[in-house]
Amino acid sequence: MLFATVLVLAVLGTAWVMCGAGPGTGVAVFGFAFLLFVGPALGDYVMHNRGVRHDALVVDVSSYRGKSGRERPVCTLVLTGADRGRTVEVGDTGGCDDDFERGRQVILVDDPEGWLTPRLGSEVTGVEPYLVWTLTGLLFAMEACALYGRLRRLRRG
Repeated sequence: MLFATVLVLAVLGTAWVMCGAGPGTGVAVFGFAFLLFVGPALGDYVMHNRGVRHDALVVDVSSYRGKSGRERPVCTLVLTGADRGRTVEVGDTGGCDDDFERGRQVILVDDPEGWLTPRLGSEVTGVEPYLVWTLTGLLFAMEACALYGRLRRLRRG
């Protein structure tokens, strides 16, 4: 993670030098925003394409007080398929809801390498269209700033 951050800062700094201060700032801002959105998009893509689906049973729905101070639900699931007996906790970001009742059958999607938190099957639909359009727009804006800056520098001689 640290290496990726240093690499991105080097690339954005190079764009600043090559394009000038105004367009370089645009490249840096749009590049930073692009990096904020690309992580969740890649997570959705990985869970949709490589996630392992398990049959599970809701055995408990509890809550905890989050950092914001509001109550957030947590579902405790027991896998009923090949990994029978394994328990997994899923929060509201993974699809748990207050109105889940004990004994409800659900599908749990788990990352086989453990990098991403497990989600309920209804939450795994692939990359959302708004993320694709947002990333496309940010990439286009970043490239437009870089092209404008390079062309402006070339005209000056």
